[in-house]
Amino acid sequence: MLKNVLILGGGSAGFLTAITLKKILPYLNVTVLKSSDLGIIGVGEGTTRDVPLHLHSILGLDPAEFYRETRPSWKLGIRFLWGPRSYYNYNFRRTLDLTLPKLSRPISYFVFDEFENASLTSALMSENKVFVRTPNGDPQMGHDIAYHLENETFVNWLETTATRMKIEIIDDLVIDVPRTEEGIGGLVLKSGRTLTAELFVDCSGFRSVLLGQTLGEPFESFESSLFCDSAVVGGWKRGADEPIKPYTTAETMNSGWCWQIEHEDRINRGYVYSSKFINDEDADREFRGIAPNVEKTRIVRFKTGRYRRPWVQNVVAIGNASGFVEPLESTSLSVICNDALQLAFSLSDVDKFPTPTKVSQYNTRSKRIWEQIRGFLAIHYRFNTRLDTTFWKACRADANLGSAESVVEYYKQNGPSPAFREVLMESLDPFRFEGYLVHLLGMQVPSEFRYQPTTMDMQILKQHRENAIERARAGLTVEEALNKIHAPQWQWNPSFYKKIESEW
Repeated sequence: MLKNVLILGGGSAGFLTAITLKKILPYLNVTVLKSSDLGIIGVGEGTTRDVPLHLHSILGLDPAEFYRETRPSWKLGIRFLWGPRSYYNYNFRRTLDLTLPKLSRPISYFVFDEFENASLTSALMSENKVFVRTPNGDPQMGHDIAYHLENETFVNWLETTATRMKIEIIDDLVIDVPRTEEGIGGLVLKSGRTLTAELFVDCSGFRSVLLGQTLGEPFESFESSLFCDSAVVGGWKRGADEPIKPYTTAETMNSGWCWQIEHEDRINRGYVYSSKFINDEDADREFRGIAPNVEKTRIVRFKTGRYRRPWVQNVVAIGNASGFVEPLESTSLSVICNDALQLAFSLSDVDKFPTPTKVSQYNTRSKRIWEQIRGFLAIHYRFNTRLDTTFWKACRADANLGSAESVVEYYKQNGPSPAFREVLMESLDPFRFEGYLVHLLGMQVPSEFRYQPTTMDMQILKQHRENAIERARAGLTVEEALNKIHAPQWQWNPSFYKKIESEW
């Protein structure tokens, strides 16, 4: 009988998994083993909109406490300084794969030349506003937002939440992991204790102590699609002349790309690059060239890829212990949330250990999602024509599109036609047809088909854009919206995230 789950790792993956399991299956005994000696990776982090939905809708965690304790800022999407345009916005609201009233075709057919302000959310990003105003001047929050978070602050809040939910938290260090026929026999700790459980969840990060090191599960690299393997990261205290942007920035660099993540009092930046095309010293120099205010920097090494099976015997790996890709689409926390939820569903029959078919299907699902993320990110590299450096020439020539190949070929022959999107897209694809269209059209990838719009089409779209810009300009900045929600008189709507209506 499965009663006890032991989670190795006290970072965001460990505590999100613990809270999700305890929320969905409150009768499970859930323990988190963390080590203060290892510390927390203190970086800024962006999310997708799946993370707020998971925290506040699925887990029911109080938004008032969350905003008070973690001090997030909002993210409407990602601004890409990418391809031939000066920039293009990728936001979380369905836009291109949508047909306006009286418009003859979806919006995607009309934005190849003029991409900006095709939606209200994009217009908000362009105007550096985050929310439209309600009649009384408050921010009108929808479900198409994500967060910028300080990782250490976020993890501390998760730990506090886990403690309140009666999840046992042990601070110790693993010194040995004995094997048994079932997989892991227990965790031998520095203190002399040995912890046992029916199921172990490996949230030990890149070390992958249980799945990778102990069970020896093979690691499958994504390096044929994603060439970067290093990052130089840093940040600085926000200046009075540096307004908080309502989006993450992804900026093309000579041998990779640079992020900018917006926090209330700090700006976090990092240059993701390939060590095969630039050394660390030159990367740091190039990074400081676009971020002259950056303080002390550090180098992070990583391998992109996934372990062949995240669930092996009595071990399930979640987070970086299972797989990793660079944060180009901010997928890390959303993958953790979704994997934790799927694990909870797999354990719903807690009178017995999950059947081999459940384990197999969990592994199949994980493989498909990782491959979809890999292919989607590869599109960013394959078609970015902004620079003609050695790195970008290699990406355009050799980046393996993997699972995205069929979508790209369809687009090249048919343009942004939605006719067979249900056939093209797997139901598990986190980016949907909309996401692929944003990048293919945003980077102005040519296709054999170009629709010639009618005068009426252009008038409708022109009016749509003008309305979006007008509403956006009257909206609130991030600073104004934060002042509203942090004011003593602010009251969260009781229905906030309680009912999620699909926009897709």
